[in-house]
Parts: sequence; C-alpha cells; structure tokens
Amino acid sequence: MIAILVLAVLLAGFGGYFWLKSYLHSDDFRVFLGDTVGEAIGAETHFELFTWQGMQAQTEGLTAENGGLIRALRADEVQARVGLSGVRRGVWEVSGLRVKQLDVEMDTRNEGPTAEPASDEITADPTPESEGGFLSGLLPNRAELSSAEIERLNFKVETAGGGLQATNLIARIDAAQAKGAFDINLSSGMIETSWFGSPMELISARGKYQQGRIYLTDSSYRVYERGILDLNGELEGGDFGFYGQLRDIKAEELVPEDWQKRLTGDLTTQFKVQSGAEQVDGSRADTILRGQLELKNGVLTSLPVLDTIAAYANTRRFRRLQFSEAKMKYHRAGDRLELTDIVLASEGLVRVEGRMTIVGDQLDGRFKVGIIPGTLTHIPGAETKVFIRGEKGLLWSPLRITGTIDAPKEDLSDRMIAAAGERMFELVPETGKMALKFAHNSAVQLPGKAIETGEGALDTGVDVLQKTLEEGPASGVESGVRGMLDLIPGSQPRRKKDEE
Repeated sequence: MIAILVLAVLLAGFGGYFWLKSYLHSDDFRVFLGDTVGEAIGAETHFELFTWQGMQAQTEGLTAENGGLIRALRADEVQARVGLSGVRRGVWEVSGLRVKQLDVEMDTRNEGPTAEPASDEITADPTPESEGGFLSGLLPNRAELSSAEIERLNFKVETAGGGLQATNLIARIDAAQAKGAFDINLSSGMIETSWFGSPMELISARGKYQQGRIYLTDSSYRVYERGILDLNGELEGGDFGFYGQLRDIKAEELVPEDWQKRLTGDLTTQFKVQSGAEQVDGSRADTILRGQLELKNGVLTSLPVLDTIAAYANTRRFRRLQFSEAKMKYHRAGDRLELTDIVLASEGLVRVEGRMTIVGDQLDGRFKVGIIPGTLTHIPGAETKVFIRGEKGLLWSPLRITGTIDAPKEDLSDRMIAAAGERMFELVPETGKMALKFAHNSAVQLPGKAIETGEGALDTGVDVLQKTLEEGPASGVESGVRGMLDLIPGSQPRRKKDEE
C-alpha cells in the first residue's frame, strides 16, 4: 500500500513537471511573459515565437511601443533559462538572460502611463481567461529575473533639459539584495549629450535601478583629446542631478576658434547639473549648471588688450602673460551665465579680481585690477589718480566691462587718458614759475597763455596716449611735454638760447 502511495506521488510529481514544461513550451507562456514585461515597462509588448531546448528558450526578438517613460524598445536574439524551483513560491525563475542587441528610447517628458513594479517579481495573468481549472490555478503569476547580459546596448533619452544618446555599450545586470533592485555595470561604447560639448567614450560605469529611480554610483569617460570625466548622480522621471569632475582638458579644445592660439593650459572643473523645478503649468524651469573652474599652466598671448597694456607700461612682459593663478566659479540657467570669484594673476606683474554676468550676448562685469608699482610711471597720473596703493603691495584700480561679447567696452583707458590730461594741467603752474624766471618781459601775457595752455594740455593728454601706442611711451610723453612747454611764455627763448 505504501509503495503504491509513493509511486502515485512520483507519478504526480513527474506529471506536474511535464505539465509545467508543456505550459512553458506553449504559446500561452509566451503571451504571459510578454504581458509581464509590458506591465514592468508600461508599454505594449510582444515576443516573437519561442524555440526550446530543454528549459532554455530562444526568440528572434521582443518589441515594445506606445510606452510612457520607455517610449519604444527592441531586443534582438534573446535567450534565457527558465527554472521551476521557484514555482512553490509562485514565481518563474528567469536566469542567464542574454540579448544580442537592445535598442531603447526613453522620454522623461512623457506624461503617459509608466509602471513602477514593487519588486523584481512582476506579475501578469498566466493563462487566458477562457482557460481555468485546478491546475491552471497553480501556475505562477510572477517572473523573477536574476541576471542578464546585453552584448550591444543602444539607448536614447530625452529630458526637459536636453538629450542623451548612447551606442554600442556592453551591459551586465544582476538582481540586488534589496527587493526590486538591480545592479547595473556598463563598459565600452560612446555617449553624446546636449549637456556636454564632446562625445564621451565610456570606460566603465556602475549603477543601480530601484523603484523607477536610476542611481549612477560612479562612471568614467574619455573626452576630447586626453581628458577624463568622472560622473555620478541619479535620474527619476523628469528629475535628475549629476555631479562631475573634468580634468586634463586643453584650454584650446574648449575656447572659440579665434582664441585657440591665444590661450593655452590645462583645465580642471568640478560641476553639478540638475533639472529645473517643476512649474505650476507642468513645465520645467531651465536646467541649472554650477561649478568651479581652474586653469593650470595657463598662458595668454596675442591679445589686443595685452598689447595696449604693454604699450602703456613700456614693457613687453604684458604681451605674454603666464598665469600663476587662474580660477572662477560659474552658474548658468537658460541664457544667463554668472561668473564669480574670478581671479587671474601673473606673479610680479598683474592681478585681476571680480565677477561678470552674461545675459544673451550682453556683458556686465565689475573688476579690480592690480599692478606692481612703477609699471605705469610713463603715463602721467596713472599711478596717482587711476591706480591706488592697496593689498598685496599692488596698485589697484576698478574696471567696468559692458557692451556685448562681440563688442566689449571697458572704462579704464578713458580714465587713464583723463588722468594724464589732468596731471599735465597740474604741472602748468610750476612750469610757469620757471618760465617767469627767464622771461620777465612776458609776464603780462601769462594769464591768457595759461588758459590756452590748460585747454591745450587736455588735448595733448589724448595725443600722448595715442602716440604712446604708436611709437612707445617714452617718445609720446616726451613729445607731449615738449609741445606743452612750447605754449608757456618764456620757454621757447630759453630753449633757443641753450641751443646757441
């Protein structure tokens, strides 16, 4: 009797196994699995016909469309193993999933339906409504994925702040310890995004998916010629935030073409980019980018303003500035860019500190410029009326920049010209006394001549700086002062007498 019971149990077990296996090989299981995946990604999903070798299934492809977050999906040459050990737990165990190529299109702006399964055990009705019975009630209605490998992953993501496209990535996915979570590892492939100005060659990336949220734990990319980008952050629907560091970038790779021969050095920047806040009407504010930038081994050459300063200072040292310090902070939202804590310094020569706001192409900058004493002694009044002694042992002057990116304007040159004219006018009384000593007979003409001299001196101040730029400061100042002396009563006779 006992033997008959044991035999009956064995037969029932084998019968149940073959019945389950028969169901797996049926078209009903293919439809069930398609519905399960469809519920997981919130899209209409369809598997091509399955072919079986034991418990190993293969299909030519999987397609999904009309989704919410996942707008479309296509998987080619899919194979996986389905285990029965989880049947008593009410799940189909899917392991060793391999996909030849997976193409995914995502849109975080889409308001369509999206699914956020509570775990990696996603459910669907395992049998058509027309079927039923005792055995059908024993079929699992959940599928549990333990691991997956994708030989070639291509995906495109559209967000309110821009787009991202990745091609030829290699992916490995494993179920994590936390319920409903997956560990994701990526390698190889290329990524292009509207947030970054260079294609990114993926070195490696590690992340996690849980409850509709993607966490990028760490990732590394090759960018530009020899630069490295490190990135981490998270993405959920239309919300995202990423932190990054960009290093070993040549300055000439980032600046406009007409600046590439003027600015050299190695750039390093730390930054954060995040989605703008959701508005009342459902739209999103502009993506926000903030960070700090530093230029190492920086050299600035062939810049017209440097040539002007060099002419003012009567030295060629300003024609090629080697930065001992060059850094700033930046904040960008829409077409508004704010540059703060700007420091540009060349040791023993010049230092510039300040901030700049750029809205569209309009400039609004407020700076202070520091130079070493003696730099502008060739310009009358420059180191007494324009530049004032201050911190770090330098002479400082404010500098205002306005205008547009294509036609910037600065106020320092005008103030230097005005100061030079004032200084020359101040010299007139002392020079007049010297003239009186040698020309008593011209004293009656002095008041009128002094007035004329004052007017002429202001014009001469402008001529001095113009001539300085053309022929060098020494010749310009000498010519200007000599021309001014010629206007003073008594000066010409003395000079003539000396020559004789």
